Amino acid sequence: MSTRPLRALASLLLLCVLTVSACGSGERETITILGPWVGKEQATFEKVLADFEKQTGFNVDYTGTRDARAVLASNLHDGHPPNAAVLSTLGDLRAYAASGRLSPVAAGLPAGRGGDLTTVPGPDGARPYGIVVKASVKSLIWFPRTLAPGVRDRLGKARSWDELAAAASGLGRPWCLGFADKSASGWPGTDWIEDILLHRAGGEVYDAWVSGTLPWTSPQVRAAWQTFGSVVAAGSGDSLVTGYAAASARMFEPRPGCALAHGGAFITTLGSGPGARDADFVPFPKGGDIEIGGDVLGVFDRVEATDALVAYLTKEPVQRKWIQEQGSGAFSLSRAVPPAAYPDPLSRRIAQTLADATSVHFDASDTFPPVLAEAFDHAVLEYVAAPSRLEEILAALDRVQKASPPGS
Repeated sequence: MSTRPLRALASLLLLCVLTVSACGSGERETITILGPWVGKEQATFEKVLADFEKQTGFNVDYTGTRDARAVLASNLHDGHPPNAAVLSTLGDLRAYAASGRLSPVAAGLPAGRGGDLTTVPGPDGARPYGIVVKASVKSLIWFPRTLAPGVRDRLGKARSWDELAAAASGLGRPWCLGFADKSASGWPGTDWIEDILLHRAGGEVYDAWVSGTLPWTSPQVRAAWQTFGSVVAAGSGDSLVTGYAAASARMFEPRPGCALAHGGAFITTLGSGPGARDADFVPFPKGGDIEIGGDVLGVFDRVEATDALVAYLTKEPVQRKWIQEQGSGAFSLSRAVPPAAYPDPLSRRIAQTLADATSVHFDASDTFPPVLAEAFDHAVLEYVAAPSRLEEILAALDRVQKASPPGS
């Protein structure tokens, strides 16, 4: 008998050992993820994914791009969606869920938070269609650590907007305001209006407004805009042409041009803004409610590996590693991750503010349909330029909202 068939069989067996994927029983399932994280964020996420691959045997192919929204839309149009994608707004999650593109997530939602935020209407009713992988805490008032102790004490004791405004009134030009940001100009003002409405009118009113059941012309929403107008009146006159980071940095000039900045935890990471060593904060009064932004993972092509990934990403050890690797600005919604787990004192204090909140609400602009979100940005610029046009501006926003219902 010739030895050639035996040699051929031996070669085939060796090939199976060296290239597992060539032999059906050893093939590892590969899933694709598209997301907006590049640079350090991508490197951190890939570390987390590497541990997932080791623990589960699945492969993950992550593609990070600053144009993730456009790339995802193109892939969906061409019929080649990724298995999962990290979405930068809850509005995108709502739109894809409503269109039937997304699959509901199976399990692993954060304990006590997160599931309700990503429970949105879909073809089969409201279900959780994603998980908040990384949250950014908003609803914070920032100031330099060099601020007079008496003023800092009054800010910390403020339990209402009126008390905060009174504490700020003795600071000359108190508010650092900058609304310019290229095509996204206006967004810092939308954050102001959202926080004022949330903390003065309460979570139920805020949620009704976000869902479209409370008109922009309602007394509560109008009052929030008018209060924002009082902030603008107490700020600098160049806010329409000043960027957010540049405005915040004025707190730290040798002769400060302002004393207070409203913004999220990301303020300490801005290149020209305050650093964690120089800045301190108080929560936006009154307490109880808090606003967040966040990156949300949605599943477009559900397979066994995507179910495993969703469950994995929401585990306490994984959430803990994620926030520790990310550093300042990244927060977990899981109650299983304590404030003490964060890597620096400032982050721990912000995490405690999040833990103390009785309710968590997503940034309204990030929840609105894109057309309405853009109209909101533009409306802020119009209002800052001409406050007397408020009624006209609010009526126009009502019309835009009626033409672009949630999920559109």
